[in-house]
Amino acid sequence: MGLEGYRRIATKYRKPIVVTGFEPVDILRGICCCVRQLEQGRHEVENAYARSVRAKGNLLAQRQIEEVFQLADRKWRGRGVIPASGLELRPAYAQFDAVRRFGLERISAEEPTECIAGQVLQGLKRPYECPLFARQCTPEHPRGAPMVSAEGACAAYYRYRPGRPADGPKEPALSSVSVSTRKPAAYLLLAMG
Repeated sequence: MGLEGYRRIATKYRKPIVVTGFEPVDILRGICCCVRQLEQGRHEVENAYARSVRAKGNLLAQRQIEEVFQLADRKWRGRGVIPASGLELRPAYAQFDAVRRFGLERISAEEPTECIAGQVLQGLKRPYECPLFARQCTPEHPRGAPMVSAEGACAAYYRYRPGRPADGPKEPALSSVSVSTRKPAAYLLLAMG
């Protein structure tokens, strides 16, 4: 994809976007670049991981993906179906489609209606606002996408919440919580090298 695919997002939403690696020094550099753009009133795509990420991306990989896959509507956990947001094998490669080959069409990962994962993923709500958080939804028994991996917002809140007792959640007092429904000021993209 390269950097070009992100430029329209930075322009449309007037938000800085910085591509960075996963090492702590890379993440810190990316944060520094975001803060600098915010202070200067800029909203550009910046590559803070030039040792691995090229402006045009990996052209060979892009050609191979284009040959094998086509855009498809996809259901995303916590968000629902987003048109043309996923990939599926082109008809020429249908024989390699594990979903069809093993009859997996009916398998889905439904989230409970009480789960607010979609709102957490959009930054509209905090994990502790979910009625399932640290009760029915834990890293050992995740109910929503942000609790599934250690990097998810719910898993991070669960792991690092203040005063967490071993037997359940300690929710912050409402008077001490500042919940913002503002959109993020900037985006930091972690790139796989």
